[in-house]
Amino acid sequence: MEYTLVQYNKHKQLIIKEYSRKEFIAVCSDLLYRPKKIFVGLGDFLEIGDYNQLLDAIFYDEESSIIENFLDEVNRKLSGKGQIPFSFLKLAVYYPDYLLKDVPTQCAFTVGAKTRLFTGACHFMNFMKHYDPSILTAIPYELAIEIIRRVGLDDNHLVATEYKKNIGQKNIELYAGDIEQFISGERKIIEIEKYMAQTNTKEEDVLYVGRGESSVITFSKINSIAFNPSDAIIPLSHITVYGSSLESLLVLFNDSKEINKFLLSDIGEHILPSLIVLSDVKEKLKEVIELEKKHRRLQANIIGQRIEHGTESYTTLKRDIELSLSAYPFNFQAIKDMVRLRLEKFKINPQGFIDEICAIAQTRYQSWGM
Repeated sequence: MEYTLVQYNKHKQLIIKEYSRKEFIAVCSDLLYRPKKIFVGLGDFLEIGDYNQLLDAIFYDEESSIIENFLDEVNRKLSGKGQIPFSFLKLAVYYPDYLLKDVPTQCAFTVGAKTRLFTGACHFMNFMKHYDPSILTAIPYELAIEIIRRVGLDDNHLVATEYKKNIGQKNIELYAGDIEQFISGERKIIEIEKYMAQTNTKEEDVLYVGRGESSVITFSKINSIAFNPSDAIIPLSHITVYGSSLESLLVLFNDSKEINKFLLSDIGEHILPSLIVLSDVKEKLKEVIELEKKHRRLQANIIGQRIEHGTESYTTLKRDIELSLSAYPFNFQAIKDMVRLRLEKFKINPQGFIDEICAIAQTRYQSWGM
């Protein structure tokens, strides 16, 4: 099998080379300037996005994904105009004010503890501990903390969106609606710049690793690696990696005998990236972008097969979570009924429901002086 490296330099010269496995590993080891600190995105990166479907399916029904699709579509338009950051409608209004309001926070902890991790997440993050990783995410804290604990990190490594909470009957902590802080879009870059100012760290000594649309501003401003990125990220990333496991990224961090031995092992052969692109300019050639999309589709198929043939299906996961929640000292069915009734108005008047969420989002974001 051959592995491809594409370089697009500032003179707009395109160089495409194919290597054998051993040559590819050796060449890639010298591509990255080793940072002192890395920042990592979480959503659809360290985990595969189960939390999104699970929250909706458990507390409402399978149809609720329609709500999120509408919200994401509207949010893309608003984000393009610079009015609110990506995911704000969903993660800063819909989740705290509609889906999770008056729901025990233990429900989110449980979903986070069980949602499936991205292939290779634990192994990759184990090697990244040397770079003092910080996880930045728009996902609510109670979900995110359980996920990062499972990859061997703790609260000191997490900066997440936080929802307001209060204490209900039987001393149970509940979501109160509204948010304390939101981490997405420019909020991620603000956190990185704050760290750099407090620690007197140079720009070349920090690195961001992620893939999603919420990271567009971060990718445009600091050194970054994109892993199987979305369309919005492809033109912005300096280094892009297309692989079927987060372990694919280790070819860029190959500075130890342990990593090199792993990459040269039988397992390593199946997780090496099929394509790495280095670009010195933001406006990539159409030819390069199409090549990247081709490899993204290739890796998406492999990832999908791995998930499908994994040890635990989505259906099993959902059932396990519902069983766990039924064992807690609160009436889980009553909570589901409460959320279902609250969201029924979406079915009755979808546009009115979306308008209501947009109005809250605009007021909430403006109140932060943005």
